[in-house]
This record gives sequence, C-alpha cells and structure tokens, in this order.
Amino acid sequence: MVDPILFWNDVAMEVNKIDHTGNMEGEHQGGPTLSSRALAIVHLAMHDAYFGVNGVATIPGPNVPPKRTYLSAIPVPPANNPVNRSAAVSGAAATALTQLFSSQRPFIESKIADLAGNNGTNDTAFSFGRQIAYLVLATRAGDSNVAPKDDDYCASPGPLRHRKDPLNPTQPYLGVAYGKSKTFAVNAWQILSPPPPRPSPIYSANLTEVMAKGGDPTLNSTTRTPDESIVAYFWAYDGAMKIGTPPRLYNQIALEIAKSKGNTTDHNARMFALIHCAMGDAGIHAWHYKYCYDLWRPVVGIREDDPACGPAAMAQPAVNPPCNPFWKPLGAPHSNEARPNFTPPFPAYPSGHATFCAAAFEAMRQFYKFRDSLTFSDNQPDSLAFNLVSDELNGSTTDPDGSLRTKHFRQFPGLAHAMYENSISRIFLGVHWRFDGTTGLNVADMLQAPNSTGGVPLGRAIARNIFSSGMQQQSVPPTAPVTDCV
Repeated sequence: MVDPILFWNDVAMEVNKIDHTGNMEGEHQGGPTLSSRALAIVHLAMHDAYFGVNGVATIPGPNVPPKRTYLSAIPVPPANNPVNRSAAVSGAAATALTQLFSSQRPFIESKIADLAGNNGTNDTAFSFGRQIAYLVLATRAGDSNVAPKDDDYCASPGPLRHRKDPLNPTQPYLGVAYGKSKTFAVNAWQILSPPPPRPSPIYSANLTEVMAKGGDPTLNSTTRTPDESIVAYFWAYDGAMKIGTPPRLYNQIALEIAKSKGNTTDHNARMFALIHCAMGDAGIHAWHYKYCYDLWRPVVGIREDDPACGPAAMAQPAVNPPCNPFWKPLGAPHSNEARPNFTPPFPAYPSGHATFCAAAFEAMRQFYKFRDSLTFSDNQPDSLAFNLVSDELNGSTTDPDGSLRTKHFRQFPGLAHAMYENSISRIFLGVHWRFDGTTGLNVADMLQAPNSTGGVPLGRAIARNIFSSGMQQQSVPPTAPVTDCV
C-alpha cells in the first residue's frame, strides 16, 4: 500500500507551491505565517485520524502515559485495518486542505481518488477523518480575530525601528498581529532575549559583516564568495512563484531523512505532525517578538546608521561610516518572476527562517534520538545526514531577468550543520543580521551559545517543549509576555 501520510504530505507541499504563483497579497495562505499555520492544521488532522484508527498505543515517542492524540477527545473510530487508516487520513487531509485552499479543490479532490485507487477506501473511515479535520480547524477558529490588522500598522520614524524597504516602498507590512494568535501545543511560552544593543561590539560586527557579505553585486564593497551566494539562494523560499515558503523546504529535508531512515507510516504520522506543529508555534512566537522588538532590517539600518540620515534625521556636518545611504542588499529572490529582489515586509528580529528551521530540525533531532537511541546531546551536532537539490537551484528556476540558475546538489553531514547554514544564509542575502538567527560563529557555537538570542535557540526550545510534553492541544494555551519589548 501507498503510505497515506507521505502521499498527503506531498499533496500539501504541492498546494503550498501552487498557492505561491503570484503576488503574496490576497492569497489563501500566503507568506510564512499562514503557510506554517495551514500545514500544522493539515498534519495534526492526519495524525489524529491515523492514530485514532490505529490506536494511540502505537504513537512513537516519549509521551506521558497514557499516550494521546493532539485533540483531547475524538469521535469513535472505525475498525483498525490498512484500508480504514488510509481512508481516515484522506478524509482528514482533503477536508483540511479544501477548507484552507478552496480554489484548489478540484486538484485536492482528484488526489482522494488517486489514493483510493491504490489503497481502497471506506466511507465510514473517510467520514471519521473528515470529522477530525473539522475539530482541528475549530481549535483555530479565532485566529482571524486578532488585531490590529496589517493595513493599520504605523511605523516609527526613530532609529532601530522597522520601516518599509526603501527599494520597495509600496510593499505592505505582513503579520502585524499574528503573534497574538493562540499557540498550538507548547505548554509554556518560550522566551527570547533582546537583540544586542546599538552601539555594542556585537551589533557593530554584525553590521560590518552584512555590509560586506550581503550587498548587491554592483557594490564595490561586496565580498561574498560564489559558495556564499549559493547558500543564500539555496535556503531562500521567500514565497516565490512555484517554490513557496520556508516550511515547505524544511519538509523536503524531513522527507529525505524519513526515506533514508526507513520510517514506517507510524513514524511518518508522528514525525511530520511534530515538525509542522513546532513550525506552527515557531511562527506565532517569532512574529510576536518581531513586532515587539520592531528591529530594522539591514537595508534601513545601514542607510540610517548616522543621525543625519532617516525620517528623524538631525543636522550633522557629514555622514560618518559605516553608514552608507546608498547601500543595497542582494535581497530575497522573486524566483521565476520578472520582479526585483526584495527585503521581507516585517521586522528583522528574530529571523523567521532561523526560527522555523530550528523548530523543524530540532523536532527531528529529538524524534530520531529517541527512536534510534542516538547518543548526541542537545548541544552536540548530529549525524542525520542528507543531500538535497533546492527548488531555488534545480536547473529550471529562473532569475528575474529570465536566465536559468545552475542546478546545485548540496550535501550536509547532519541537521545541526544545516540549521546553522540556513541561519547565516540570510546574511548573504543582506536581509538579516547574524544575531537574528544565532550569535554563534560556527555550528558548535550555535549549539552551545549561553544565551537565548535569535531564532535558532527560540525554535529549538519550542521543539523540545512540544516533543517532551507529547504534542497535545493545551486547554489554556500559554500567552506571550505583555511587556513592551522595544
């Protein structure tokens, strides 16, 4: 039989890709926040449908006994057999996907028939899965009621504050209130340290680094190497046409590892739910802190580093370095579109890429460490190796000028190494400071950092919390601190 979890996981990733075939604005689940939310809902529904039929005793992982589904209560399941398990997963996945991506209903419904043609089907089991999906969707019913809305956001004119990309002044703000959404499964809100102050040695070093490594190729000051440019594009997935968002990339990596590690359907149902649930909570945490700390991106911070520059400019006799009012980043790529690169439309700290990736990869590290009795500690690298061709560098993706990017096949010795490279990739695009992801200068530094600065420690903490507490819906979700971060 076809593994129904992998089948519908593949459909969900295709739906995410199709959902990003135009501008980010106005899409069903556009951007990293809504993508992570939608994919968490779909995978949690599949998880509960599968284990609802198969029995919670088969859930792999160190749950606190008795083991449970994500939902605290589920309907009476049908008889446990392979056909019913597959049909239940189909009912859950197709229902959640069509509710979240209604314009893709014909494609999604065609996939129901495809899987049924391989695995068979059962109306009672399919209906059970559909009920599970509606129950999971109901847990997120209030998400659209958070305020303020993106259009109501007013940017501060002061130094350090996030403002629109001066190279793309018509871009909107995105996810202003998303961090007010209730969490999925963490049982304690995870704390992020403030970004380094300005002035400080670490802020100055990070500014110098991104100026040199993240600049536009036409700038005489840019020293990025070809491999650093590859790293920048390999990890991008900035909502581009036919590529989608970061959670899709991290799912692609999870799929490669699942295949190499010989996962059973039980393992896939649990692991993919864990990583997407962790990314769901990572998005909520990251966007809470983004608009709380409200830190400017390099394109603004470098151009306005001198008091004489910016909306609140004060008279000065000259502009002092390192301020460069004409600096331009390489920018996040509008792949497969004739549109220029850009800086993402939300504050820098923490990096969403770093937070999502750390949450997904740490969830996998914890899952395989438990399942396979691996011996690495949380502050040590792992050997969960993989190879991947990124959709950004697959030989068919194009630059804005229509030229084909060369195909690149990249190898990683473990998830921790990939986590680090993903984090620093944003420096090479010129859209993040290093500390937005990690203060570490290498993989060991990242894993052993004695602080909670950046998206990497935040994402890892979220994943460890969800894994150790059993990935269960909280009756009263933890709330973010109400203090003013700025």
